[in-house]
Amino acid sequence: MAKTVRTAEQIREEVHMRIHQEKPTGEGRAETSVPLPKAHPVDAEARNWDMEASGQGKEHDAYVRRVIEEARKEFFLSDAADHDEQIGHSIARR
Repeated sequence: MAKTVRTAEQIREEVHMRIHQEKPTGEGRAETSVPLPKAHPVDAEARNWDMEASGQGKEHDAYVRRVIEEARKEFFLSDAADHDEQIGHSIARR
């Protein structure tokens, strides 16, 4: 399956949308913080990024992890990721 190339911000937005759209009915509606994906060398499964789970409890973290893993199968982080991260850091420092 061919992967869709996305920027870090596009991946974050997609994961955020999926987490809140597909959230199991038993889960609380607390807002889940979704960080920018972190680039890493391409692994054996052709994935080149990952994200941290949110830390809102074991069940919720497992659900978020499943959403992230599905997105990792579908999206390839573009070279613009370094640029996105630099912009994010410069904004955070203001």
